[in-house]
Amino acid sequence: MTIGIIGFGMLGRQIVGLLSELHATQDFLFFDDLVNAQGSENIFPFDSYLDARFANLEFYVGLGYLRLQRKAEILLELREAGRRAPSFVHPSCHVHPTCRIGEGCIVFPMCNLDQEVELGNGVLLNNSVVISHNCTVGDAAYLSPGVVLAGHVTIGAETFLGAGTLVSQRRHIGRGARLGIGSVVTRDIPNEASAIGNPLRILERKLELG
Repeated sequence: MTIGIIGFGMLGRQIVGLLSELHATQDFLFFDDLVNAQGSENIFPFDSYLDARFANLEFYVGLGYLRLQRKAEILLELREAGRRAPSFVHPSCHVHPTCRIGEGCIVFPMCNLDQEVELGNGVLLNNSVVISHNCTVGDAAYLSPGVVLAGHVTIGAETFLGAGTLVSQRRHIGRGARLGIGSVVTRDIPNEASAIGNPLRILERKLELG
């Protein structure tokens, strides 16, 4: 199987590493304008992934937390074009049989997904994320290493949770919200809001990422 990696920055390279760890014989094609100048026969312009010549590839989207909306758009384009965008779950993870995982998700090593957890399309769970029972994570959300969600939490689409964020039970974090490293969430967070800290404080301006 030949695999297409859309976006070949740091996250794209991590995805290749995870896939190669389990399937050393796979071939990769890369779609990224920033590295196209290298002239490799395996590198193609970023927007060419829908070309008919690539119809038989399996695709993984390697866009990180700075481009979550574009990631969601690409996954929709792939689905509408009938292209395959499987999810990857590292074998070191615990995933309860009742979990539902959408297309194009990436679940890094040592994550723990309890019963009745639902991941939308394109969700990324970085190393050692813990999601307790009956939680829902929206499309293209990005949960950094060590994030912990208690039970009955809902996370909106295209939301970023910084490393070590803790979310108490029955909280809702809105679409496109950004939470900084080490945040402790004991109340709901509105759409597009940015917050950080313990105790948590809502910021007047958007949290800068990267």
